[in-house]
Amino acid sequence: MQAYCLGLPDITLEARGRAMRTMCVAVCLLAAGCSAAVDPMAIADAQAAARVKTVLVNDPELGGQTIEVRVAGGVALLSGRVRSQADADRAVTLARSVDGVQDVRADLQIGAAAPLPGEEPPQSDGLPEIDAFESDVVPGLLAIGVSAGRRAHRAANLLDGLTLGPLVRLGSGRGFGPALGFDWFSADIGPSDGSPGMSRVRIKPIMAGIGYTVAGDGASIAFSVVGGYAFNTLTVLDPGTSGAVALNIGNSVVWRPGLSLWVDTSRRTAINLSLGHVFTTFRLTTVEDGRLHERTQRGDTLLLRAGMVYKLF
Repeated sequence: MQAYCLGLPDITLEARGRAMRTMCVAVCLLAAGCSAAVDPMAIADAQAAARVKTVLVNDPELGGQTIEVRVAGGVALLSGRVRSQADADRAVTLARSVDGVQDVRADLQIGAAAPLPGEEPPQSDGLPEIDAFESDVVPGLLAIGVSAGRRAHRAANLLDGLTLGPLVRLGSGRGFGPALGFDWFSADIGPSDGSPGMSRVRIKPIMAGIGYTVAGDGASIAFSVVGGYAFNTLTVLDPGTSGAVALNIGNSVVWRPGLSLWVDTSRRTAINLSLGHVFTTFRLTTVEDGRLHERTQRGDTLLLRAGMVYKLF
């Protein structure tokens, strides 16, 4: 009985030692597992990948394209397919601007995907092939709008003032090309001393000619020379008897050299600043001292105008 009691403490101490060693091993394994589960670098990479993906999806140029994003050690890895090298460069630039990204590596394919092995390419139906991204092409063949500006006349009896008229843009390429001109203006005819006019003439030319355009990124400068025919009208403002009052006006031949600056404000709209000198001479029927007279009136006018157009196609 005594021997049993004396051996009991030894057995208990040995069991306690084994339990302590097991507990230490378990604590070490648990600590290692928790350390791996909360790796701060992995969490930072996942957050950076989510931010890069959000930026690419919300971008108006890249949002519709498939770009996969992975971040490892602060390096963003981009893969997928984009439609142009410009889009690939844009994706790299946007990814590099995201907080948490130290560098960017891109493995982006350019253009349409090749057919899979065994897959037949699409058959042509005989119609002209349409680019998948044709909607991104900026229309530039014809644009119409309105312009307003200041007029300055060469003749002393034509009063300066504001003018309003149509604005047409034909083509937006480079080099020589056709040009149209609708440099409409109006003017009051009065005494040469600058007194208020007694009649108002409206000169409405329709002109065509040639122009030369120098184009840059979203802007162009065009010089043109156009000529044509002006359809003129006249309104009597004050039928007083003092001085000569114009009663009728004839149509006239007109030509105009001009310089225009065009700036694209969107895919469909553009603004214009133009300077042109209209040369025309028309016949006037006037009444003076109760008698009708016909005389030639010089209508040369300098026009400085600003306007906006909408691109139809």
